[in-house]
Amino acid sequence: MNDGLPPDQIRRLAVTRANDPRVLHAWAGRRMAEAPLEGLKWARRARVADPLAPPPRHREALALWTLGRTREAETAGLRGLLLAPGDGPALINFGNAKKRHGEDALALRLCGWARAAGAPAHMADMNAALLHLRHGDFVRGWPLYRARHRMLGADPATIWPELPEWDGRPIAGRLRLITEQGIGDTIMFLTLLAAVRPRVGAVTLLVTARLTAPIQRSFPDIQVIAPDTDRSLGPLPPAEAWICAGDLPAVLGLSNDGPVRPAPYLTADGHKRRTLRDRLQRRHPDKRLIGITWTSQAEDGWRRTVAPTLWHALSDLPDVALISLQYRASRGDLAAFGDRLEVDHGIEPFDDLDGLTALVAAMDVVVSPPNNTVHFAGALGLPCHVMLPVDPDWRWGLGREDSLWYPRTRLFRQQRDGDWAPVVARVATALRHWPDRTVKSDS
Repeated sequence: MNDGLPPDQIRRLAVTRANDPRVLHAWAGRRMAEAPLEGLKWARRARVADPLAPPPRHREALALWTLGRTREAETAGLRGLLLAPGDGPALINFGNAKKRHGEDALALRLCGWARAAGAPAHMADMNAALLHLRHGDFVRGWPLYRARHRMLGADPATIWPELPEWDGRPIAGRLRLITEQGIGDTIMFLTLLAAVRPRVGAVTLLVTARLTAPIQRSFPDIQVIAPDTDRSLGPLPPAEAWICAGDLPAVLGLSNDGPVRPAPYLTADGHKRRTLRDRLQRRHPDKRLIGITWTSQAEDGWRRTVAPTLWHALSDLPDVALISLQYRASRGDLAAFGDRLEVDHGIEPFDDLDGLTALVAAMDVVVSPPNNTVHFAGALGLPCHVMLPVDPDWRWGLGREDSLWYPRTRLFRQQRDGDWAPVVARVATALRHWPDRTVKSDS
């Protein structure tokens, strides 16, 4: 049964062939994205219909993983492997479960076994890349990170087949730089643009339209272009080579102790920033403005959510005003914060990234679990306290308290899965003893 069939067709089949494990498995896959708990129910029905089939076990494991029930997910994945020990994708899924519990060495071996067992090479390579990178093994990690192109089903070389991919060596002509990933990744990888510019004659930078204004302001001497809504591009000036932003670390040789260093670059609209800060300071005189977000709307956002009630440790500080930078904040969350959180600034961060840039720049400090906002703060050169879950994303490394990407970012790590209270308490202590307790100037 093909998961790619139209949802209505799969839904009808789930009614007319209610005991067909292939139909149940396919419908579980369709329900996963919108309702993981319902996807889990249908995956388990498929498993009951065919107890010896591995795919329902794998889908059950994925649903449990999405719901945060990681030990159950690991058990379901292991049972699937026992039914089909040579199943490559199952080995990768089981490796992800082991990674979540800190067993990175085993997870890396499982990537190799999965590749040998016939799993798609890009899946195994990408998972291996992320494991290497979060351990700081950039020599092996950056080349494997190119597997993300195959994960997305796109070959960047087909965009301009007449041009070579840039290898980092100096060129006299123009470089076309493509920011092919999400907002946070785009902001982060462009911290390497300062290292690119001395090596090339000129740069044409392609970004999503949502970022055009802040990026063009930040790089006034660079040509910044956004594709049209239909993803088409108009005529571009001649170029000598191209590269994707996510491949800059590999060609520049980025490492923890190498000569290439990421550099803050983002520039806010000065008038917007001053207007926002003046308004907030009038409401909160002699208070430090602490911009916060408390959740992420990513697929694993449940792992990066710090409940509103836990922020009292910060809002109770006598010289602090908490300012919401949260995109698409729910009414329930705002009600839980009550008058401990300032929300009346007129910026909806999701809809207005240029406004978000100005709002973040108006803060004294940003405090947040990892999401797009911390990248804006880091690239602005603003002090930022990032609260990390037990199993952090590769870009934050393991163990370190500083950030490779942003010089004024501090990392506060969770010690137990889901236990944010001690993390918030450490942030509160850091703010209480912050050396610079003066409110910054409005210049």
